Amino acid sequence: MSIPVQLRGGIWYGDLRHMDHPEFIAVYGAESADGLILVDPGPSSCRGVLEDLLRAHGATIRDIRHVFLTHIHLDHAGATGTLVRQEPRITVYVHEHGARHLVDPTRLLDSARRIYGSAMETRWGAFEPVPADRLRVLRGGERLTIGGRRLVAEYTPGHAIHHLAWLDEHEGVAWTGDVAGEGSQHGTPPLPVAPPPDIDPDQWCRSIDLVESWGAEQLLLTHFGPVTNPSAHLDQLRSRLESWSLHVKELVEDTGRDDKVLAEQFTEEETARVMSGLSVEQQARVHVSGIRSSWDGLARYWRVRAARAEAIAAAARAERVEE
Repeated sequence: MSIPVQLRGGIWYGDLRHMDHPEFIAVYGAESADGLILVDPGPSSCRGVLEDLLRAHGATIRDIRHVFLTHIHLDHAGATGTLVRQEPRITVYVHEHGARHLVDPTRLLDSARRIYGSAMETRWGAFEPVPADRLRVLRGGERLTIGGRRLVAEYTPGHAIHHLAWLDEHEGVAWTGDVAGEGSQHGTPPLPVAPPPDIDPDQWCRSIDLVESWGAEQLLLTHFGPVTNPSAHLDQLRSRLESWSLHVKELVEDTGRDDKVLAEQFTEEETARVMSGLSVEQQARVHVSGIRSSWDGLARYWRVRAARAEAIAAAARAERVEE
């Protein structure tokens, strides 16, 4: 059974053991005078493990009063609707760009099914809608006081257009979702998580700068666990994101080769760089699938940019002809 790990000031985290894999998705809890706060409750497929973690902490779903979402991707927000159905007093905090997809998740789920197909239910479980009156819709920049906790929610796009990062000002910890990338408790390097469709490296780097400006003592990653050297982690992440982005740009400009071949080249070369110098145990902790999916997100970014530039150039040429 998963056991929650106590951090500081009534904050804890637990391993949701997604698909029975350790250290892939973390859920965070925080005690407050206004009930339990959960940050990114994870997918419904991990609901049983979540209940075990709550029980081990001396709580149940009935004790949850607030759910903070960093963003609405299935691995972070999937269980939200089922929790609200069971405990209707829960308030869910979400960015305005994600709110409508919680109320009506049809488009979100249709997009996910195109990726996961028949494995959708097994991997993620149910994604139930959240009643609109249970949402606290945020834009970023809000300062909240909940049960004695002083909290800041900031808009941090780049990984997703509906991404927020959260700072507990008193405890000096930040829940960063995916904007601070992946890390592990085993000395592996920080890695971006860059699947389509919303990846924007420039926005992402600005969001990393914002998180770094908080000066938090710990970053609490969904994938996976607390980071106690935030500046070094974020510097390495920013550098990796920039180098991956440029690598993908060079490859997508090579229009003479098949996309699958380009994706395999990127994945092989970047995996080799990441694995260099790591122990066998550390290498086993690296999610190579995340490197492969980052090709998809970054390649889409550069191709969309190229298409827009061509459309602008074509319009300019047409205007000159008309003159």
